[in-house]
Amino acid sequence: MKFFWKIYFSFMVLFLASFGFFGTWMIQFTFEKSYQRVLEEGERDNRMYQLAFEMNLKVLDESYQTEGVIPVTGATITQNLSSPDSVYRIYNEDKELLFENQTVGCRGSVLDALALDPEYRTYPCAYEVVRYRNQTWLIYACRSSIAGKSYYLESLKNISGIYEERELYYDWYTMMMLVLTAVTTVLVFAVTHFLTRSIAELSQMTRRFAEGDYELRASEEGGDEIAALASDFNHMADTISEKMEELTMQARRQEDFTASFAHELKTPLTSIIGYADMLRSVECTKEEQLEAVNYIFQQGKRLESLSFKLLELIVADRQEYTFRKLPVQDLVSEAVRLTEVKRNEKKIQLSVELEDGIIEGERDLLLSALTNLLDNARKAVQENGRIHISGKCSPGEYLLCVVDNGCGMEQEEITRITEAFYMVDKSRARREGGAGLGMTLCSRILELHDAHWKIFSIPGKGTSIGIQFQRKETDE
Repeated sequence: MKFFWKIYFSFMVLFLASFGFFGTWMIQFTFEKSYQRVLEEGERDNRMYQLAFEMNLKVLDESYQTEGVIPVTGATITQNLSSPDSVYRIYNEDKELLFENQTVGCRGSVLDALALDPEYRTYPCAYEVVRYRNQTWLIYACRSSIAGKSYYLESLKNISGIYEERELYYDWYTMMMLVLTAVTTVLVFAVTHFLTRSIAELSQMTRRFAEGDYELRASEEGGDEIAALASDFNHMADTISEKMEELTMQARRQEDFTASFAHELKTPLTSIIGYADMLRSVECTKEEQLEAVNYIFQQGKRLESLSFKLLELIVADRQEYTFRKLPVQDLVSEAVRLTEVKRNEKKIQLSVELEDGIIEGERDLLLSALTNLLDNARKAVQENGRIHISGKCSPGEYLLCVVDNGCGMEQEEITRITEAFYMVDKSRARREGGAGLGMTLCSRILELHDAHWKIFSIPGKGTSIGIQFQRKETDE
């Protein structure tokens, strides 16, 4: 069953059950009040009838207090009572009828109840309700003893009105419930549709989203739970869209990586094969042989560098490392020493300003990252260029900067600098022996060390790279 119908039928059952119970209770409560009032009136009327009967007999001389005067006395009393529609009867102690103001065939067993109590204790007055010829009668009876004789006084009152009134109320209430049910059905249907409309729309959006329409977003109007659900759906959709974009970008980068890797292998291999074939099949001079061998050597070194960089990337992704406390000065000094030869070839001026500090990491990986940064700076500057290394300590952090006055980069190039095989200047990079993997490796190493870096560059002015390490407070 759909959620719409569950809410609809729940509302209808609850509403009809509540009104049905409340209405029935009210009608029954009203009837009970009327019934109790009728009983009180019947008892009061019977008591007055008894009192008048006893007073009228007692004023007579004892010689006249016989059964013969009962009809006259009864007629006199009933004329003075305020209930002319009531039936009054008088019986002797043998329950023989002596007087009746109206002839009604209704009889009850209330006299038998009084007769069972000769001492007039338990039942001084008794009543019963009798159904006779589609009418309901209230019969009250009491016993009076005068001059040693017992008399039974019985009063009957037609109380069919309160039962008819109850039936009338039930009929009215039934009609009202039918009308109310019809109106409520329409109203509850409309309200339920309004309440579940957002859920139905959200369900439809979910299906369309599952079919690939990732731009869909739900309306977040209102402050109820459905609006919160729509907000959660939108958050989920945003997250999924971001993940899909990431997967798409990752797939594209994978394709670019494969294509670039194939291209980077093809270029040196083509040259190596060409020069090797020339040496094998063509008689060359000593100079031509030396040139060919030298080119084969350079391209071989380039392939070796490419394989080493790829190996470092693979190892960085898969190997588990043990981090140790490392002095920044030692790492920078070692990286400077490793890049000194090639740096001197271009007569590059290097300046270092480092504050004492200790960072936590894997020495070989950090050394590889610093070496790549210095090597990239060397490739970017011209002869007699400048490279400046600075380090500044702050509470909980260590900021290491590498600044050069090289050719610089555009902002678009900065965003792609960490892509595998991406080169700002391919001819310069290949001439310098680069493979386009150095910055990719640096990015991965810094990520493993939970370090953050930022690159600032101005074309024609130079580049500044700042790396923020988490520093240990105890510099030992």
